[in-house]
Amino acid sequence: MGVLKDVAIIGAGVTGSFIAKELSKYDLKVMVLERKLAPGLEQTKACSGIIHPFQLPFKLLRSKLCLEGNRMMDAEAEELSFEFKRVGLITVAKNPITFLAIPLIILYLRMHGVRAEALSKKKLLEMEPNISEKVYGGIFIPSAGVVNPVEMTARACMFAKLNGVEFFYGCEVVGIENRGDHFVLKTRKGDFKARVVINCAGIYADEIAKMVGYEMKIIPGKGTHIVFGERGFANHLVVAIPLKPNKRTKGGGALIGFDGKPLWGPNLVEVENKEDTSVKKEEIEGIIAKFSPLFRKTPKEIIAVYAGLRSIAGSDFVINEPIERFINVAGIQSPGLTAAPAIARMVLEMVSRYFELKRKENLVRLVKASKNEETICGNLLDDEIVCLCNMVTKKQILEVTEQFKSFDAVKQITWAGMDCEKCRADIMKLLGDKILKDREEEEIAWS
Repeated sequence: MGVLKDVAIIGAGVTGSFIAKELSKYDLKVMVLERKLAPGLEQTKACSGIIHPFQLPFKLLRSKLCLEGNRMMDAEAEELSFEFKRVGLITVAKNPITFLAIPLIILYLRMHGVRAEALSKKKLLEMEPNISEKVYGGIFIPSAGVVNPVEMTARACMFAKLNGVEFFYGCEVVGIENRGDHFVLKTRKGDFKARVVINCAGIYADEIAKMVGYEMKIIPGKGTHIVFGERGFANHLVVAIPLKPNKRTKGGGALIGFDGKPLWGPNLVEVENKEDTSVKKEEIEGIIAKFSPLFRKTPKEIIAVYAGLRSIAGSDFVINEPIERFINVAGIQSPGLTAAPAIARMVLEMVSRYFELKRKENLVRLVKASKNEETICGNLLDDEIVCLCNMVTKKQILEVTEQFKSFDAVKQITWAGMDCEKCRADIMKLLGDKILKDREEEEIAWS
């Protein structure tokens, strides 16, 4: 049985990873147990990558944490050196009724601290030339943004690891024993002990909670996305002002992926199987039918479709402590990506009840990746481009394999192989060459 840790985090999605990052700033012994072989490869990887400007209704905890997380995101991107683009959100009035409601909507948003401005039809068409001529006007909300969610998650893990957090990948928790002053976490790699346990297990959070006698129900909500190949089709995230808001979902949108390609969706379909990420033809057709009327034309060439799952535990996040020293961070559906830094601060406060927190004096900082275009182009002269679609170099791929022994991690963090996949064999060879010598000791994820 391992050394007794102060805190064990179950799950290295974006929420668990940001909690680990926040705890790593203090003199605590922290470990993270993740069933996949790299962080962010379940719920996180299949989300839209949108940093939401707000969440309705404003009375919800997830709304409060969304607003806080959005305001924190620039500082988080700077600290962790992940790219974050505030592209802004345009909500479009498709009819006279929603157009007349624009002043009231703007007033309501501003009352809750959300910047918003009215757009005339002329101004809207200047900002988005491909928008349909049939629109009446809209609202511009500049605080919305986009990230690569797995890169954001991985950078949080890398920061945490540099500052003393231990990560155990391929380590699924199958049982928990409450020993009074600590918990024993049973995995297929052995037992682990911790004084405080934080449940960040995503769609499996209800199953983890049941291991300590707390009953809750996670309903998987499947969302399908469509990726188009036409970069530059839209400049902002685009959604329609709904006549009647849906309490279950924001309804998706004609979004922009982190790489600038159109990303339409997601829809929401409740499913029973927690592994069901299937994509159905009628779902694709439904998404296209929903968002096509917003534009003069449909983007060129569908290059990918995918579905992901969100964990739904009612209308709000479930962040509680049902039994002493066991903290649930469950039901983290949209806007969980946006809220992650704020959730981490909230959980830190909960953990502080059990430890005298002393902030570390000399934190180890991540090396900042250069975002300067001239520097990047200069580096390409001394490197080999492996993925031509997304201009990913051999060096970038090898940097990921240093941390995570997973093809999926390479793909999701660098976006190599996201489009035509012709570079898949080259990536596999680089991954194999890098870790083959440690094959007996390492677990290699080939797909």
